[in-house]
Amino acid sequence: MIKNKNNQGEILDTENVLGKYKENIELIQQSLKQLELDISKLRSEGLVAIEKLAIDLNELQKLSTSIEFKANLLICGNGETMETSTLE
Repeated sequence: MIKNKNNQGEILDTENVLGKYKENIELIQQSLKQLELDISKLRSEGLVAIEKLAIDLNELQKLSTSIEFKANLLICGNGETMETSTLE
């Protein structure tokens, strides 16, 4: 009879420990889901930032080409042949 009570106590202790592990695992899973959402948000924001930088770079390249063209016009004068560069 004493042995049976000891086993019951051990079983209850084990159930309590497993219950706490289950709670901790659920908290970890919730944290991981939130982290996944945060990472997804950061990725999308990063992609938007990269796209904006690419557009800005393209505009700067166009501006640079325009400035170079106008500078060549000023250097060459009216009657001379003008050399232009192309974007690759």
